[in-house]
Amino acid sequence: MKKHQDYDKILRENLESIIPAILEKLCGLHPDKLESLPTSFPRTRERRPDFLLKTITDGFEKLAHLEFQTTSPAGMVFRMLDYYSMFLSVYKLPVDQFVIYIGKGQPMMVSHIDHPGLKYNFTVVNLNNVDYELFINSNKPEEIILAILSNFENADSVGVIRRILHNLQRYVPDNIQLGKYLVQLEILSNLRNLQPQTIQQIESMPLTYDITTDLRYQQGIEQGIEQGIEQGEYRAKHSAVTILLHKNKLSIAEIAEVNGVSIDFVIKVQNEISDTNQPEKV
Repeated sequence: MKKHQDYDKILRENLESIIPAILEKLCGLHPDKLESLPTSFPRTRERRPDFLLKTITDGFEKLAHLEFQTTSPAGMVFRMLDYYSMFLSVYKLPVDQFVIYIGKGQPMMVSHIDHPGLKYNFTVVNLNNVDYELFINSNKPEEIILAILSNFENADSVGVIRRILHNLQRYVPDNIQLGKYLVQLEILSNLRNLQPQTIQQIESMPLTYDITTDLRYQQGIEQGIEQGIEQGEYRAKHSAVTILLHKNKLSIAEIAEVNGVSIDFVIKVQNEISDTNQPEKV
């Protein structure tokens, strides 16, 4: 089972290059200039924001603070207020704050405080409510995979997944890099209960390259996701063995050697394939 840290890691790795698009498409900000700011602040209580930037529009400077959440923590409003106070004390600039919610359903977090002497709020953007077309036709793979978390409206989910895969192939010609994004897409798809369909479509992609650069083979080697790596490696080797068995060009011993698994493991996968291909009894 994936932990929310898995999704957070993927987003932190990917989003830096598309923050301008996030600010424009999700936050409604259109700065003339952006400057990345440090996200480490020495304090008694450690706070490290996901993204903090200075926006400059018509010469007017503000801060843009973005947090990405898969859950709705009960104390999120106080955490965001803590951030606001910290940024204001350091930079002396107004702050636009956004929580981009990528979890399932609707966010339940409180986003405002209305106390005597204190009125505060931040903006919650629910990716479930954002049209997937906003991301799917981008030429940046990091942006394309966000489509899997967006609103498909009445579109067929398998059709959307196929479009995502087509565009990823189009803009990521390098197989190893493509494999990285496909693994990330698969993991994020679990947030929308689309992982089985996503895996099926990935595995049906044309395999015209050497197995050592195949998605699932690379998934076990270059997955880059610290949590859940054992499960990722198992899926990687399982799928790589499946592909080679279907190709029917290597012996069981050779397939085991290529993938660094036991002969028993290959036989187990072979038996699973045989069971799947058995006709149903009437």
